[in-house]
Order: sequence, then C-alpha cells, then structure tokens
Amino acid sequence: MFDIALGIFLFLSPIINLFGVHGKTGGTILALQYSRFKTLATANNIIQYQFFEYLVLLLFLIALACKEVRNIKSGHAAMFLALCGLSVINHHKFLPMFAPILLGVLLYYLVLRYTKDCRKLYKVIFTVATLNTLFAVLQFFNIHLLYGASGRIDGLMCSPAHLGAYQALAVPICYAIHPGLAVIPLIGLLLSGSFTAIIALSIGLIYLFWHKRKVIFPRISIMVWIATLGLTIVFIARNYHSFIYKLSLRIDLWSNALQKIWEKPVGWGISNYSFDVKLGHWENSFNEYLSIALYIGLLGLIPLGLYLINSFKNIGYGYKRYIATSVLILCVICLGQSPMHAPRIAGTAIVLLAFLQIQKGEVVL
Repeated sequence: MFDIALGIFLFLSPIINLFGVHGKTGGTILALQYSRFKTLATANNIIQYQFFEYLVLLLFLIALACKEVRNIKSGHAAMFLALCGLSVINHHKFLPMFAPILLGVLLYYLVLRYTKDCRKLYKVIFTVATLNTLFAVLQFFNIHLLYGASGRIDGLMCSPAHLGAYQALAVPICYAIHPGLAVIPLIGLLLSGSFTAIIALSIGLIYLFWHKRKVIFPRISIMVWIATLGLTIVFIARNYHSFIYKLSLRIDLWSNALQKIWEKPVGWGISNYSFDVKLGHWENSFNEYLSIALYIGLLGLIPLGLYLINSFKNIGYGYKRYIATSVLILCVICLGQSPMHAPRIAGTAIVLLAFLQIQKGEVVL
C-alpha cells in the first residue's frame, strides 16, 4: 500500500500544478494555502510546496497503517536535522522555514522504512520523464496544450531549469529499465537547454561507464567522436551568450553568498535571503551547498559531506550504480542550481537518495 502511495507521490509532485486553481477545487486549495501561509497566491512555487507538504503528511498517515520493512543505521540525516533545529532555536523568527526541512527528512525516513520494491517505482519516474519530453517536443513546434506560450521549453515543469534537472536525474533510471529508454529523457534535457543539467549528466555518464572504458571507448569509431565533438561545438556556439550570462550571474551570486558566510560562519538562520548583484536582484544563490552554509553555518556541511562519502562507498555495479549516478548528477546540479528549494525536484531527489541507501543495503532488513 505504501509503495502505491509513494508512486502517486512521485508522479504528482513534479507536475501537480496541472490541476490549477479553478472552481471549487481551486477554492479549497487557496483556503488550505491561507491557513498555512497566511497568503492567497496562484504562484506555481507556492502551490507546488503546498502539495508537497500535504502529500508527505499523507504518506506518513499511510505508513502508520503499514508494517516497517527495514530499520535505519545511518544517522547523518538526524545530525543535519539537529543542526537545523539548533539554528531555529538561535533564530526564533525563522521557525516557519524549518517545516520543509523537517518534512524532507520525514519523507527520507518513510521511504527507507516502508518501501518494499523501489525498482517498480522507477517506471513512475520514466512515465513523468516521458510526459515531459512529449510536451517539450510539442512546445518546440510551438504547440501548447496545457500552458500558454511562454517562449520557453519547459515540458510540464514550468521552468527549463527544472525540466533539465528532472530529465537528467531520470536518464540513469530509464537506462536501468532498458538502455534504449534513456534516449527519451535525454531529448527533453537537450530541448530544455539547461547547461548545468547537461554538464551534470555528462559527469554522471562518465562515472556510470568508467569501469567499462577499456571496452566501450575502443569500439567507438573515429567518426562518432568527430560527430560528437562537432555537435558540442555547434551547441556551445549557438548558446554562447546565454552561457556567459548565466556563468557571470552565478559567479556574482556565489561571491555575494561567500561574503555573507565569511561575515557569519555559524549561519544567519533558515530564511530567504536576497542578493543584489550587477545583473539584478535575486533571491537564490544557485548553489545548495552555499545555501546550507548560509542557513546553518559551515558546520552543516559536515554531516552532508559524511553522508555523501558514505553513499558512494562500495557502490559496485548494476542497479546500485544507476541510482548512484542519479545521486551524483543531483550533487553536481546542486553546484549550479538550487533543486532542493524546488518541491517538484526535491521530492523525487529525496526519494532517490533513500533508494540509493536501500540498494546499497545500508539498512537492516
């Protein structure tokens, strides 16, 4: 029963905004939103986070009626949560911002304890990736079925960056189901034009196939290498100005965030911080690791680092390596984006982190 509910969560959490805020359903959504956030808004990010909260709580209620499948050995998530709690104690006014972190850790533990067969749930991620690619292709040909024309290609994710991140995470999962299926999310990723996600996937694929390099590389003809190099050069040339703009923006934001961290290395509290740089006013540092240091201090990077080091130890091959590749892609994306700030990406990302621990056997059955 829990696996079915988790599958529904994995399917709805990235694209739940499709239901909109119209009619009686919209009134109910806005009423719940006001009771929680004391505001009425149809902004996509608020609705997405609203559903993330309620879906995680629903999973918790369902888990109460299910039998635990395994026990947990790792305490890194608990250590991270404790540091977040300590930050809230030191900064009382930021208490409401602690809720999404608490729910994220709760989701992680629920998946670890109650998921029976995570491999069957790969198909849900494949389904969402396929829908994203389908709508991205339609948008490429200027056919807009659900959303109005925005001048972007964002599938069902309402953002090219989120589309790129999700499709990049889905490539190893689809490859695990069948190697040929990896082409589907790859098409959506390329259409999104997300540089961060493309670079992350490239690093992930090198990691995935590195142990087979002596077998794969000699079999690739010189023409394939030339074609790949040519396509890469064309892609960079066509998107050169966009790439330079995004890189310059991130360097300015990272410098600003590092300055704040240097001023207060113990953390400023869990809240939303704005950055005024040459390219405008932003409320995103585009780097999850800097955000953690900004929120709870440099000490918060220690449990995260230990968790990641432990996660990539003794990976081996097979399904464990596919999930590890998705997690590695997530880690690289976190260097240039803030996917864990976006509920539509964070939900799937947290589930994948738990799946890796299950596949590794870091939990006691």
